[in-house]
Amino acid sequence: MLRVNNLSIHMAFMGVMAFALMAVSPAQARSGEEIMQEANAVMGFFPSAVAEVNLTTGKGNKKRERLLRLVSKQGDGRRQLIATFREPASVRGVGFSTELDVATDKRQSWVYLPSLGRVRELKGGQQHESFFGSDFSYSDLMGRDAAQDTHKLVGEDAVYFNITSTPKNSADIYSKLDYKVAKSDNTIREITFYNRKGQALKRLTNIDFEKVDGMPVLLNSVMENLKSGSVTSLNRTSMQVAIELFDYDFGPEALQ
Repeated sequence: MLRVNNLSIHMAFMGVMAFALMAVSPAQARSGEEIMQEANAVMGFFPSAVAEVNLTTGKGNKKRERLLRLVSKQGDGRRQLIATFREPASVRGVGFSTELDVATDKRQSWVYLPSLGRVRELKGGQQHESFFGSDFSYSDLMGRDAAQDTHKLVGEDAVYFNITSTPKNSADIYSKLDYKVAKSDNTIREITFYNRKGQALKRLTNIDFEKVDGMPVLLNSVMENLKSGSVTSLNRTSMQVAIELFDYDFGPEALQ
């Protein structure tokens, strides 16, 4: 079930108006940059969210399910996220928090392990390692901002715009990303991630959306590792959007 805070009603109205203005006739061609900026605005329309999430990882009949709470906030050029595991008991209280400065593409991330009783900062390449054994990396979990990449429209059909995005940061773990953006509502439906050798590494498919005040909100996603065949599904069982969050709700102190 999705819930929207009353403070979001005005924002949602403005978003619907902006979304309506995005509609253009086929003759009015848009560039890859414009399409991705619009997709970024739609996917991140609500500035904050709290979700209960089922995270299921595995291959074939061997799957592992975990329940976690995801809290996210964006604005003022920053993206923030904190994830805390609820179930099973073996991972209860384990947490992760990250913050991205969009302009500089600088990210800080921390993990908390109750068994050690301390917070550890993730350095460099550690931020791109598997998120607790899933097919998402720590950095994947928060997603990318359109400003991190350059975007080129490489094709389209009746349903999707096909965009190839190249990271501006030459040290980025990905060499490029291929997007499918739905023409109907400017949502991102698929992302294929390529490693530094140009090989397809994994694919994210955004499956289900629900409308909140006329704007699509992502509910279910699947990340497939194209090398191993492992799959991780991320299903949001409940969500509240546009709620009031503060900087102290994130970061190393919040993990404890």
